[in-house]
Amino acid sequence: MHVDPVDPVDPVDLDPVDPVDPVDPVDYIDHLDENPVEVPKGGIKYFDIVGNNLLTAGLEFYASLDQAGAQRDDEIKVYIDEFGTRREERLPMIAEATEKADDDKVRWVVIELNGNIVDTEQGLTVI
Repeated sequence: MHVDPVDPVDPVDLDPVDPVDPVDPVDYIDHLDENPVEVPKGGIKYFDIVGNNLLTAGLEFYASLDQAGAQRDDEIKVYIDEFGTRREERLPMIAEATEKADDDKVRWVVIELNGNIVDTEQGLTVI
């Protein structure tokens, strides 16, 4: 935390900490190309994750009902679109919702690496 030279009473955080992993501040997700990503019940939705280091080997994706990634939503699958063009800063994805998926909740896209959650982004909904 740094002190604002103009207003020393009001501290300014010049070095933001990743809330998911404060030790490793690498942000994989900058944003989802659509927000919200609206996934039809019983259907699929194509979207892109825009960010950094998205071609890192071993990344796994899923939907969660909370930012921490602890409430995995098994009614929505999130996975890489194998036919899309992958780039380090843009990754084509598919979200697939079952007929049972709850349509009144906003979900988080979660990225895991080696069993550890490395980033999350809010923005999946079911319509």
